[in-house]
Amino acid sequence: MADAIINDLIDVQTTVRTHFGWSYQDDFESAHKLGTLMSSEAPLGVLLWSHLMRNKALDSLKKKLHSADKVIIVGASVSISDLEQLDSANTVLIAADGSVGAVGSMSGLACIVTDFDGNPHIDKYAKDGMLLIAHAHGDNLAQWQSSLAKWSNLSSPPNLILSHQITEVIDGMYNFGGFTDGDRAVCMALSLGVPKDRITLIGFSTDKVGQWSGQTSVERKLEKLDWMLRILQMIGLADQVSTNASEVC
Repeated sequence: MADAIINDLIDVQTTVRTHFGWSYQDDFESAHKLGTLMSSEAPLGVLLWSHLMRNKALDSLKKKLHSADKVIIVGASVSISDLEQLDSANTVLIAADGSVGAVGSMSGLACIVTDFDGNPHIDKYAKDGMLLIAHAHGDNLAQWQSSLAKWSNLSSPPNLILSHQITEVIDGMYNFGGFTDGDRAVCMALSLGVPKDRITLIGFSTDKVGQWSGQTSVERKLEKLDWMLRILQMIGLADQVSTNASEVC
């Protein structure tokens, strides 16, 4: 993916913030607090969460994605039957937050992209040591603080990669671009060098709130999904989204 496109996928975050009237300062504070918390050699007493170990997790994920013939990104509207019909040969899955509840124990799950509202499913996989791409934004500071404190006491804490949505660089964190967990998962795959034509989306929809979405206002969620579609249009994957034909331009 050209650098210009990657930059566009980051720049759109400013447009989204302006549209919804959200505070950049809130995003800034949440991201920097997470970065500071996780800057020690054993954040919250967990050696696995050090900057060094998070870098190793990112390198491992990148190799896993590059070795696969197909990278399937699972959205919140996915059904069990959708997953049962998948050809899993040399396939890697990335789950967008609560959609991992549909994935279950399927092999090939590489990571979960989450902003901490996909429970109870995220907690279940955290206990199993799954790799979580953990995202900080202005509205989820309390959620990530609570979740990380809880996960730090697990016998096998999850592997972590940290992401944010501000323009400043934070050591040990990444801005992959995008907005919702689903399109941010796509942006992450692209930023790690996965070609667009090797990415398949399932369970992405703008005409309904998926059964695996976190608790939210339906009206607001549908508005967010419209932005998801716009971002996937920028990438060239909007044709894989279930939507009213008139919405795609």
